[in-house]
Amino acid sequence: MSSGIPQVDFGPFLGGDAAARRRVTEEIRAACGEYGFLNVANLPLPTGLIQLVSAKAKEFFALPAEVKEAIGRSDLDVISGYVGVAVEHLDTQQPGDLKESFSLNQASLALLDRWHIPVAGFRETVLELHEAAARACAALVRAMALSLGAPEDFFEDKHAPHASTARFFHYPPLTHPPGDGQLRAGSHTDYGTVTLVFQDEVEGLEALVDGRWMTVPVVPGTVTVNVADLLSRWSNGIYRSVQHRVALPSANAERSRYSNVFFYNPNSAATVRCLDSCCDAERPTRYPPIAAGEFLRQRRAAQYQ
Repeated sequence: MSSGIPQVDFGPFLGGDAAARRRVTEEIRAACGEYGFLNVANLPLPTGLIQLVSAKAKEFFALPAEVKEAIGRSDLDVISGYVGVAVEHLDTQQPGDLKESFSLNQASLALLDRWHIPVAGFRETVLELHEAAARACAALVRAMALSLGAPEDFFEDKHAPHASTARFFHYPPLTHPPGDGQLRAGSHTDYGTVTLVFQDEVEGLEALVDGRWMTVPVVPGTVTVNVADLLSRWSNGIYRSVQHRVALPSANAERSRYSNVFFYNPNSAATVRCLDSCCDAERPTRYPPIAAGEFLRQRRAAQYQ
């Protein structure tokens, strides 16, 4: 195992020759097989969008508590709305996470018209993020399909339509000692296909790789990508969905941390079963087929106590 989370330049996959595209798929497979995380440069996202999303998210979290709490999470099957500090338990065996969040999934975009969020341009920015991040993920999983020996368009119909969720996170300054085992975000895996993480300059994201917690560095000009559970199932474990967390700060505890995340999920009716290219007599299928929607419902249900 090398010493750090890999970085991959996705640009040659989009505009390079066959050899350049193959090199990108090989680098992605190596990173996803060893770490489950990578930092990706030149993912096709509109210039300035992520900076705009970050600014709008910070404005949202600066709103008065009573305004945010009026935009409450609706239910476990539609993970949308505001969740306050220490409500969510990503590690269900530990105290609630020291974060607040706002989420909106693909099925609930219409809620933006009903909620009154006093942040200018918030609705338009969230909608643009959903559209742009989904396009970027669609390009990314084409490379992943090729890297796993599948047709380039293998994942296309499984995500048409997709059932993705955008989540904005604020990790407030630590003004009181945390509880035993309490973190900014407890140890967990993500549930869907892939996750895009737009980190700010305050590090804290860590991945558990071969029994060792590794910092997922903030690399300017890149997007952090991690493998989620359903992609690991499709790949028969060749791609690793690894535990990760947001640790307590070792310094600058008085600073907030922000991150904005896009969880790219299949449509609920898609059946997730091992790719033919990822199983044989020497590597039998590890997981039974399952409907994506049912898997996601099972995993989400334990987060809120």
